[in-house]
Amino acid sequence: MDFALNEIQTEIRELARGIFSDFASPDKLDVVEQQAHRFDQNLWSAVSEAGLTHVSLPEAFGGIGLGFFEACLVFEQVGAFTAPVPLVPHALALMAIAEFAPKVFATEDSSADTWFTTSAGVAGNTLAVDPHGRVSGSLSGVPYASGAKALIAPSADGQALLLIDLNQSAIAFHDQVSTAYEPQAFCTFANVEVTVLGDAQAVTWLTLRERVAMSAAQLGVTAAAMELARAHVCEREQFGVKIGSFQAVSHRLADCWIDLMNLTTTVLSAASRLDVDASIETQLEVYTAQSWASQASHRILASAQHVCGGLGHDKDYPMWRFAVWSRHYEMMMGGNELALEHLGALIAAEPERAML
Repeated sequence: MDFALNEIQTEIRELARGIFSDFASPDKLDVVEQQAHRFDQNLWSAVSEAGLTHVSLPEAFGGIGLGFFEACLVFEQVGAFTAPVPLVPHALALMAIAEFAPKVFATEDSSADTWFTTSAGVAGNTLAVDPHGRVSGSLSGVPYASGAKALIAPSADGQALLLIDLNQSAIAFHDQVSTAYEPQAFCTFANVEVTVLGDAQAVTWLTLRERVAMSAAQLGVTAAAMELARAHVCEREQFGVKIGSFQAVSHRLADCWIDLMNLTTTVLSAASRLDVDASIETQLEVYTAQSWASQASHRILASAQHVCGGLGHDKDYPMWRFAVWSRHYEMMMGGNELALEHLGALIAAEPERAML
């Protein structure tokens, strides 16, 4: 079996890498992070113009016509460069609209100044839909909510997937910021208009993809941190020798490499399965990827910072940024405990299928 990327997949990933390396170098990120909001309009314009927001959309909607797997290759590069743009939530929102409300694309504003956002997590979600099709409640930690055109989120009971136009006066935004400096918002809704995209199955559809998209970004963060740690131990000398030759250092990074390979396998497997179906086997793959993205990345970043010594915690060195973004994705996904809870429920529901 050949696990290598094909030519198109390689080109998509290299295109993303090229754009992010041009606009999201450590020096440029230092400048962006001095702004009120960690957002780079020039990078967002470049990403939009290159079509990286539409990788998995059908050509009828202006997309490239590839799959979710290819989109995850782009999300991986978002993580690798800790890119200050809302690419992951925006792309997920477009996928949901294409799947459940394709007519919305007829009126979509394709301007590079706008974006959509998503929040499939239920923590802090009190959104309730009344019989007249209007929603009230609140939602916390919505990424890039300020400036977003619309939000896609589930109702608090998980029975409806909602599309909410954020340009309504009855919506209030209270700025929040994650420990990784991602701009977020606590949003309150008072009897606002809403479009119901689908039922509980639609919520599951988006939730599974959001978990894998963040796991893919986490993979990018972790791989980039490993590469930086490898370069450091190959250059840094103590007692007249490279510290990478010390057995304790080389063995620790070897353990990290094994973790990284397991993380890579589980994430890409889950991404490819979501292009096929949403069976229990696929869901098991998704939450396995989330679990690895939470626990393996935590171990790898701790080791990567450690072998870099004081530099690993110095804000003039890129490793600290990888550390906080790794923790960011872990928390935004709900952490390892939530993944294990979902895995346990799936195994308990259908133990025979889960064993296959």
